[in-house]
Amino acid sequence: MTTNLVDCPECGLPATVRGDGPARSTGGPVEHIRLHCVLGHRFFGPVTTLRRPPGAA
Repeated sequence: MTTNLVDCPECGLPATVRGDGPARSTGGPVEHIRLHCVLGHRFFGPVTTLRRPPGAA
C-alpha cells in the first residue's frame, strides 16, 4: 500500500491518498484508492473518477 499527498477533488486542500490496489469488476480489475483531506472529505473509488480535470478550480 502506498500513501501520497494530492489535492482534494472537493476543496483543493491537501489530501492523503492510499492505494488499495485492484478491485474486481465486470470489465476486469480496476485500481481503487482511498482519499482523506484535512477538512475531513473522504472518497473511495476508482483512480480515474477521483482525478481532477486539468484546469479545474
